Amino acid sequence: MKLRSLKYLTLTLSFIVASAATLSAQSLLPAPGSSCSCETTGHCKANQTCPDGYFAICTCSATGCTSSCSAMAGFMDLSVASLTKKLRLASPADYGPVLSKAFKKVVSFKTSDPKFRFDRAVADGAAGSHWDIVAYLAKNGELTINGHDLAFWTGIRQNLLSGGGFDLCAGPVPAKVIVDELSFISGTRYSIISGDPKTMVSGPFTGDTISELINTLDQKANITIAEK
Repeated sequence: MKLRSLKYLTLTLSFIVASAATLSAQSLLPAPGSSCSCETTGHCKANQTCPDGYFAICTCSATGCTSSCSAMAGFMDLSVASLTKKLRLASPADYGPVLSKAFKKVVSFKTSDPKFRFDRAVADGAAGSHWDIVAYLAKNGELTINGHDLAFWTGIRQNLLSGGGFDLCAGPVPAKVIVDELSFISGTRYSIISGDPKTMVSGPFTGDTISELINTLDQKANITIAEK
């Protein structure tokens, strides 16, 4: 009886361990990712699939298309004062990681000048938005954001600001994610002054001007957006 009981206990424990291992392995499997796609007929298209914990965001215009995975955690930091402080304290090798975290995008920066450092006078005197900081770094090294150079992003920004037509596809995502993306591209910092920033919305958000895009988002999320 003791032998049978011992065998039964061993088999039971083995089953429990095996079941626990299976459940543990399943918990490590990636959850269904977020995805998006957009297209500007005759110009370009973009699509993106992101792992669990990220929002997929796609933007399309006549000047170019791009996509990215934006982390659900954290917030986008476009404050010139904050970015300036962080870059002053960092080494050139860390400029990319600093901006990647701030922009929620993949930023790469390399300089061939071993003496190059983020210049205080230039930063204080010329940086009106985060794009001025990006332009300064691009003049002093090789800089890309999500694999695209500054010229690409300048075209995207100019198209949005000049009224050339713009599509932003994402969702469902919190309204704040879309507001941050519009702030990043335009160079103007926007914030939600009434309503719930966590209200989930789905694109596409389409318009000829940034005002049209903001009005569409206002209506979909029942929020009010204003410049900071």
